Amino acid sequence: MDRPAQRLREAGIPGFAAKGGHLGWWLLIAVSLVSFSRVAFFNPVLGVFVQPLEDEFGWSRATIAGALSAGTLFGALVSPFLGGYIDRYGGRFFMVGGIALGGVLLILLAAIDSAWQFYILFGAGRAMVTAILEIAIAVTIANWFIRGRGRATGLMLLGTRGAMAIMPLVILLFITLFNWRAAFAALGVLILVVAVVPPYLLVRRRPEDLGLRPDGLHGGDTLSTEPSADDPVWTAGQAVRTRAFWLLLFGTSQLFVVGGAVNFSLASHLEDNGLSQGTAVLVITVWAVVGLFGGLLGGEIRDRFPLRFALPVTLIITSTAIIWLIFVDTVWMAYAFAIWHGLAFGVQLPLNQTSFPDYFGRWSIGAIRGITAPVQFGLNAGGPLVAGIVFDARGSYDLIFAVFVGLLLFGALLIFFAKPPKPPRASPTSETAMNAASAP
Repeated sequence: MDRPAQRLREAGIPGFAAKGGHLGWWLLIAVSLVSFSRVAFFNPVLGVFVQPLEDEFGWSRATIAGALSAGTLFGALVSPFLGGYIDRYGGRFFMVGGIALGGVLLILLAAIDSAWQFYILFGAGRAMVTAILEIAIAVTIANWFIRGRGRATGLMLLGTRGAMAIMPLVILLFITLFNWRAAFAALGVLILVVAVVPPYLLVRRRPEDLGLRPDGLHGGDTLSTEPSADDPVWTAGQAVRTRAFWLLLFGTSQLFVVGGAVNFSLASHLEDNGLSQGTAVLVITVWAVVGLFGGLLGGEIRDRFPLRFALPVTLIITSTAIIWLIFVDTVWMAYAFAIWHGLAFGVQLPLNQTSFPDYFGRWSIGAIRGITAPVQFGLNAGGPLVAGIVFDARGSYDLIFAVFVGLLLFGALLIFFAKPPKPPRASPTSETAMNAASAP
């Protein structure tokens, strides 16, 4: 048995994954399943429940969106306290615990009979996704991949986009055959079955903990003639003192506010414009499937082009698709939007996901994401709520969609000016630097 495989077996890695000595791709499968399962608390999935909840309880759009917003905001406030610990201990048990909690919460949602119960249960699930799974996934991918980080992120996001395609269909099936309560319970069982065991078996903190290197390199391989060029050691304190950090933060934050609100509003907007619920769900499915290819394309773009050019172009294309969405009132226009926006939105996801690790390295990315989360997810929390309030006041999403176009263009401008800063001199081979960067 080769030494890398032996080390993996000694660390408790199953034999099928230890073979060959590179755990990264097996780990990526486990993380993709976690990424799949977190979508149960994403905006497009809740959007499919909007009409059934309105019919059952008479709740307004703003009331339903409020649970999503409250959970996102709470998770954003908690995340700064967790990011450093995920850096230090890795994402393994955070993923396992988060998915187990999410599955139980979804099953309990099947029994709600009041708004406060909905807020507590769905809000807790959304907070868990925001504060735990988002950061754990980002830290794990950043630690295990450097050169191939874009491709790895694109492959990981196959789980996210696949869930966006599958989960609305599962919900529609159970609503049609049974009711919305059965749909919530089915989602809970699904994520418990799919995503609790794989991260426990396959996810570890860093390849260095197992005597390996990122990207499947072994001990004698090097990332570059100057390691810090590819793998710099930034602390969170150093990062926040750069101009690029703030431009990147507020630039990418526009993706969170706009993406969250548009994705939540999409199904109900299409139904309001005369399409059936079945058509709206199928449009979301096409949108998500196209996004699978967009995510893969975005990963390849990350590995080949500078982010400060690639992401602004993608945001401009995304904004034109939202302009189109305002006028969608026929089936063909809806499917055209699904392809147009689905591809652009899919491309932007890996570019956004890799932005801070690419600028500031992997050693403190949990702590850095903990700092960015209150801003990004605070805006993400406000987007659906504001969209719901505007709809309740005007009976249409058209005005807020037009505002969102402006926000995306503003974000594109900020990212364009976010020139990557010169990295610190500390080498990733310095144990002192690594420990300092990993401190919570």
